[in-house]
Amino acid sequence: MHETTQEILAELGIANDYTNATLQHLSLADSKYLRDLKLNVKAVLTSEHLSAKETHLIALAIAANNNKEILVNSFAAKAKTNGASDAEIADAQACASLLAANNVLYRFRHFVEKEAYNNAPAKLRMNIMMNPVLGKEFFELISLAVSAVNGCEMCVKSHEQSVLHAGGTENRIWDAIRIASIITSLGKAIY
Repeated sequence: MHETTQEILAELGIANDYTNATLQHLSLADSKYLRDLKLNVKAVLTSEHLSAKETHLIALAIAANNNKEILVNSFAAKAKTNGASDAEIADAQACASLLAANNVLYRFRHFVEKEAYNNAPAKLRMNIMMNPVLGKEFFELISLAVSAVNGCEMCVKSHEQSVLHAGGTENRIWDAIRIASIITSLGKAIY
């Protein structure tokens, strides 16, 4: 296996014998993309505006949202190493699950733009959003990142405003979105 692939796996805490068809093809071609991917992952998990615990919890939520079990396990372990509790790890994963439902519903409303749907009650239980273990600002930040990945314009706008209203900054938002984009990209190579 390509040396850069081994470095990516080691950084993520994934067994060095892990492989899949995409990694094999990238390795055999000595793809420059592997180097870019390694550098991109390292860059987004190091932030001036988010703690290491926060970067790994966002990465965990994105991996959970994208159904990438190997990355879920990796980022859960990394978050725990950086001080996350079991409850915080569960909250990040619950956030991804909840937003999957919200993003479908609100994306539908946005696409169709009919008053009947816009005025219909969602009837979704969302108690976790009222008092999240992660705190309101950070839970909203994860919600924003997941919503961006899922492509829900209404949700992205709403959560961006909620983060700012809860005391978050545009720098934290931008770093969270960068994490969401690169972890989604990583999941195309490690799945």
